[in-house]
Amino acid sequence: MPAPPAPERPLVELDDLRVWFPIKSGLVLDRHVGDVKAVDGVTLTIDRGETLGLVGESGCGKSTVGRAILRLYTPTSGRIVFDGQDISQLDEKELRPLRRRMQMIFQDPYSSLNPRHSVGRIVSEPLKTHGLGRGRSLGSRVRELMKVVGLPEDAATRYPHEFSGGQRQRIGVARALALNPDFIVADEPVSALDVSIQAQIVNLLENLQEEFDLTYLFIAHDLAVVRHISDRIAVMYLGAIVEIAPSDALYDEPLHPYTISLLSAVPIPDPKIERERETILLQGDLPSPAAPPLACRFHTRCPYVQPTLCRDEAPPLRELLPGHVVACHWAEQIRAGELQPREREAIFEPGLVEAAPEPPPV
Repeated sequence: MPAPPAPERPLVELDDLRVWFPIKSGLVLDRHVGDVKAVDGVTLTIDRGETLGLVGESGCGKSTVGRAILRLYTPTSGRIVFDGQDISQLDEKELRPLRRRMQMIFQDPYSSLNPRHSVGRIVSEPLKTHGLGRGRSLGSRVRELMKVVGLPEDAATRYPHEFSGGQRQRIGVARALALNPDFIVADEPVSALDVSIQAQIVNLLENLQEEFDLTYLFIAHDLAVVRHISDRIAVMYLGAIVEIAPSDALYDEPLHPYTISLLSAVPIPDPKIERERETILLQGDLPSPAAPPLACRFHTRCPYVQPTLCRDEAPPLRELLPGHVVACHWAEQIRAGELQPREREAIFEPGLVEAAPEPPPV
């Protein structure tokens, strides 16, 4: 009996990735007084052909993860493996051949396109940079890309200010597709668009993924959009991954208190259910990434926090259900209904929970 085929290796692998930005002080800013820990120990994989959604509050490090994968930021430590090759410490010359295989769609279609360049020049720039086209072949490729993303062919001779927000984002998508990449980081590509236009762009990305066998890291804070497009979803809090699960499983049965709180705030289009369900409000503000809380970094705001473990030991990211991993000491008890969200005063005596330490002076 022949052996079963070996499982295909993920296209992207992150192993304990850290991206810290130094805080400098002094008259000439030469004294290192601390670090902003934007990404602090992220481990995850992205399979070929899948869309991994990455969600979390503003400032939690989502965009930094995406830019680090593309090596727009140099990792402080950890490994970034792209198609089996460790690219963490490659220099620009070594990265150049890989740049063709990974591209980015930026958040703001109004600022990510050069207003002085025509659309044709914007879309053809990657082809020129990599020496992949000139003359008629270049113009033909640009017109083909305009058609692929749903823009008229004469759009190539016009300028970004002549287009709406949704059309500008289509131009950004065409630019990302120009080099036939394998992997695209979509950094909140619909957050700056009207709701009616968001669905068009999401549908376009899905169609392009099927047509060109693309792999996406889809970064967003709109949970409804992420659920629609993602195969799996990773939830990020203060530089760390707290939960990863298949899309439907995450929405049907969230296991981490932070994910539960986020989903409780998503409106449901059923007035009866909406009236009866309870919204879980997080206490306090997001701690500073320059000085994250010790142990479980969510314990300063967690509605399920307990006097033991939460303040003393960082929870590991562990598999609780098939394909569903979570970083919480009490995930089993929360899932079984043995723990219910409560006011913090009902759990701790005043002063027992330490606030996040203040960041060092800048």
